[in-house]
Amino acid sequence: MMLQINLLPEARILKLQAMARKRLATTVTVVVAVVVGTIIVTLLLLLGYAYSVHAAGEARVATLQKDVDSQRELEQKATTLQENLASFATLQKSRLYVSEIFRNLGNVIPAEIKITSFQISGDYLVTISGTAPSFASVSTFSKTLQEYNVNFKPQENLERKPLFTSPVITSVSKDTGTGSTGSVTFSMTFKVDPTLFSQGASAKQ
Repeated sequence: MMLQINLLPEARILKLQAMARKRLATTVTVVVAVVVGTIIVTLLLLLGYAYSVHAAGEARVATLQKDVDSQRELEQKATTLQENLASFATLQKSRLYVSEIFRNLGNVIPAEIKITSFQISGDYLVTISGTAPSFASVSTFSKTLQEYNVNFKPQENLERKPLFTSPVITSVSKDTGTGSTGSVTFSMTFKVDPTLFSQGASAKQ
């Protein structure tokens, strides 16, 4: 039978045990510190990555918003251009319409009558004023308006029906001033057929 004899004093044994516990605690502390440090570094890296992704996303959104704003400005300009083109087309049709009135009215006005003003309202009522050599000339002009395109030769691209209707001599007066030639001043209203003139305008385009 073997006997084990402890030759170290008890104080020495306690000191060695304390040192062993201290080394273990130091090792555990170092391991925990490394793990915690690794976690903190990982979190910081993740936060940095998330921030960079967020910043890149905001930059992308800002770029897209800028593109959208520029496209919106182009769309507004395109819309404005379309509206202007539509207005121009309407104005062009109106110009052609009025030119048709002048063209046909020019065929009716006798050479001795001078027109000094011409107005047309939205309901196609024309108001004209001018001078004529006599009252009879004004009356003849009124009758000629009603008979135009009906009893006269037919007009190209126009249906055979009255172009000018309801002529009314609103005023007529004789010039009695010094040096007057005996002419009369008159005003007259009549209506025009918008359908016929728009057909004429379309034919000329």
